[in-house]
Amino acid sequence: MSKTITSQTRFFEQLKNRLSPETLMANELAMALTISKSEAYSKLKGTSNLTLQQMEILCNRYDVNFEIKPQQNINTCSVKFTPFHTGAINISQYMENLNRQMQRVASAGLKNLSCSTDDIPFFHLFKYKELAAFKMHFWASRIYPQQKNTQEQVFDFKKANKKDLKNALDLYNIYQQIPCTEIWTKGDLLIIIDQIKYSIESKLIADRKLQEVICKQLSSVLDDIESYAIDGCKNKNTSAVYEWYFCDVVGNVSYLAEREEMNLCFLRFNTFNNIESSDESICNEVRMWLNSLLNDAVGFSGKGSKHRNIYLGNLRNTIDKINS
Repeated sequence: MSKTITSQTRFFEQLKNRLSPETLMANELAMALTISKSEAYSKLKGTSNLTLQQMEILCNRYDVNFEIKPQQNINTCSVKFTPFHTGAINISQYMENLNRQMQRVASAGLKNLSCSTDDIPFFHLFKYKELAAFKMHFWASRIYPQQKNTQEQVFDFKKANKKDLKNALDLYNIYQQIPCTEIWTKGDLLIIIDQIKYSIESKLIADRKLQEVICKQLSSVLDDIESYAIDGCKNKNTSAVYEWYFCDVVGNVSYLAEREEMNLCFLRFNTFNNIESSDESICNEVRMWLNSLLNDAVGFSGKGSKHRNIYLGNLRNTIDKINS
């Protein structure tokens, strides 16, 4: 009995960390499980156990796992992942899930979101409609043909899903409120540039004007990021500190959301999929890796940065050549 209660208590701790600090857990449980507040308190105290059905409801509603933790000397844990290639989730569902998740993370006392990346973090791209639509179209075009044995489709902005675009803009706005540390790698290897080049050369972007709009918007993204780096923040109306670094090699694309109670990490695999885990040992590994990168990184933030100017100059020249 005590083991069950301990596991249930840990589960509620996970759930609490998904909620905003002012949320009353008993009220949240009562509403989610359609039970009385008195019964909700009993479950929180451990005098009443959750049923399997109730655990499933809470896991699905709040994106948490219920697991009995193994011994700490065993390096195993449960993780979540995006099942794109099996067709269990599509881009629209991914955008909706990510939006809900980022809202929860941002409202639960997020101290900092750090990342190491070989591309512009896609949150920045989502400010601009055509560029956001292209990014999501490219994701879909590279995943679904493998399932359906169909050819890649020409990008037509008029056919873009309006709900996806709204979710993209919402994600951009959430990201603007979050303190961030970003570690980028070589500019001429950024994935978004290769994706645009490939799409133009393969005639997947057939409209010249649309091509020019996408490239112009990508340049605007760089302008935005440069201003964040100079000011040291993404939004002057908030305390969303922005720190930008360059490192020759970043390894795997990693994100680490650091919070007061429980951290959360995302690791990319198979190019498009990602693994999500709140396991403390994995999060510590990611944190230590990011710290090691920062030890070798060049800072791009501040009023004057020769290295940043050279880096951005090379990127802008590459974008200009696409349209030449």
